[in-house]
Amino acid sequence: MKSGHFLIQFLADALLLLVAASLANAQSTPASLPLPDMAGSTLPLNNSVAGSIQVYVRTEDGEPLSTSPKVTIIPPSDSAAIPQMKKAGQDLWVFSGVELGDMYEVQVQAPGYHSELRPVRLLDVTGASASIIVFMRNPNDELAFHPPSGRFVLPPEAEKETQKGSADLDSGKIDSAEKHFGKALTMAPDNPYVNYLMGMSFFLNGQLPAAKPYLEKSVSADATQLPALTALGTLRFRQADYAGAIQVLAPAARLNGSKWKVHSMLAGSYLKQKDFEHAREQAQLALTLGGKQAGGDQLVLGEALAGLGQREKAVTALEAFLAQYPNDSNDPTIRTWLPGLKKPQPTKSSSDVGSLVSTAAVDLPPKEDWAPPDIDSGKPFTIAGASCSLPKVLESAAASATQLVTDLERFSATEEYQTVEIKRTQSLEKPVSRTFSYLAFIEHPSDQVIHVNEFRNQGVANTDMPGELVDIGAPGLVLVFHPLLQGDFKWSCEGLGEWKDKPAWVVRFEQRSDRPDRLLSYQSPSGTEPLPLKGRAWVSEDGGQVMHMETDLAQPLPSIKLQREHFVVDYTTVTFAKHNVTLWLPENVDVYFQYRGHYLHHYHHFSNFKLFWTGATQKIGKPKEAPKDKNN
Repeated sequence: MKSGHFLIQFLADALLLLVAASLANAQSTPASLPLPDMAGSTLPLNNSVAGSIQVYVRTEDGEPLSTSPKVTIIPPSDSAAIPQMKKAGQDLWVFSGVELGDMYEVQVQAPGYHSELRPVRLLDVTGASASIIVFMRNPNDELAFHPPSGRFVLPPEAEKETQKGSADLDSGKIDSAEKHFGKALTMAPDNPYVNYLMGMSFFLNGQLPAAKPYLEKSVSADATQLPALTALGTLRFRQADYAGAIQVLAPAARLNGSKWKVHSMLAGSYLKQKDFEHAREQAQLALTLGGKQAGGDQLVLGEALAGLGQREKAVTALEAFLAQYPNDSNDPTIRTWLPGLKKPQPTKSSSDVGSLVSTAAVDLPPKEDWAPPDIDSGKPFTIAGASCSLPKVLESAAASATQLVTDLERFSATEEYQTVEIKRTQSLEKPVSRTFSYLAFIEHPSDQVIHVNEFRNQGVANTDMPGELVDIGAPGLVLVFHPLLQGDFKWSCEGLGEWKDKPAWVVRFEQRSDRPDRLLSYQSPSGTEPLPLKGRAWVSEDGGQVMHMETDLAQPLPSIKLQREHFVVDYTTVTFAKHNVTLWLPENVDVYFQYRGHYLHHYHHFSNFKLFWTGATQKIGKPKEAPKDKNN
């Protein structure tokens, strides 16, 4: 093994011995939950028993609506009418007596908000229920669709298409809106209004690169339209093009100075450009106009004031930010700034907060957002009052983890791997990229042993991978939910949230001090040391599959100088048609390390999954990807 390298492993080479020894030496067998039959496979079907749909309605900020919405369920054309709903709480509507096995649409309408239309399906299983969270978009939001003012002459057919597309956009049918606007563009390719509409349809669908040329063309054709200026400025701000954002947001602010979010983005853009005076001015305007909603701009104001040398005012602004956002991911960094800001003015003043921070005695990261925040820096969005049964959630997730071990056995994939170090100069070293043929084995030789091995291109050892560190074992991380390992952790259900528009139970876990650390380990030539973990997972509300997971070390490990290790794993459904098996497998894995003064980011992307079973022929068909929800 190369000097200075170490290996992060999940349930890999040494785990077979670790699991066996731990089970043999423990005073009691790790607690496990009885496993039910796989959902949707052997559970009894009963078409005569109806199910229920729970609909939670919130604003985009996760707050209850100030107005009363109209919530309806639209059944398939051949289904019976949906019974009258029952309002069960401030933001909860319950529809009972719903036929099982069908796909429905939930429609929510409320004064002052865009109409929303979301799909929901009830499994054809006795007593099935489904929950859905609908976030209402406020038309006054800068990211919402706004029809520009002025007169735009269009051919009749183009006008008809824009009207249809605008109605779809207002109803949340973004894909349909894109088709109508595309047709209108063929008839009026230079029209600023149609280009704005097309750009907004891509923008609202999260396709920022595709939206950019249309919004730029709209602004270029007519630079007096506030909606197009604001949308393009927001897009450039999101893409970290701060000079470009200022170019269009400044005239937007002159056209209408009452939009606090425009001033907020301007403040952030000026700060990134180190124009501290304009950043201070815009941050104060945002705070004046936005009030509590703009509280985050206290941080921008504080940094701008510090950059101007106004230390006392900077401390006041930063402490105001800490008071309003006590769990923000920036809080630890801000608290390291404050002692320096409160010291008497040094003989040689600094105009840059960064230089102040760099003199601190602690090991500070090269930039605040070099990695996602620790899982305990804040709590994710959840619905208050949504009943969460932790035993049922763990039981369901255990069933999915057991299915993974039972059905997977061996799979291959194409792995795109990249490693990069973030330097203290805030610059990136040139990323090192590789593409591997990846193979994973999951063996379950007995009821108390699980063994996972990973291999890359023939002849490529894990220790030969590029970068300062090596991480392996992403497929095994989800086995934290397996009955063999569940008992090693403390569990809590934080409530009903969502992941990529799909309802999910948000579950937190942390290594128990009275149980062995068996999931993650550090390996070097000098030996193996277990790593205590804590994490959070988003578990599908209707199937128990883990859709997303993030983990951190339960505490830093000074003995090996590992301060942080943060995993972010996104899972995707893959259907292996030849074997009639659908599994949730890791698609994207990001790993962040703070190790011996280095700040590292590893990225893995897996695709082209193929499944091998014992006794199967070597001719394996290409898997058919499960269709993705359009809301993703």
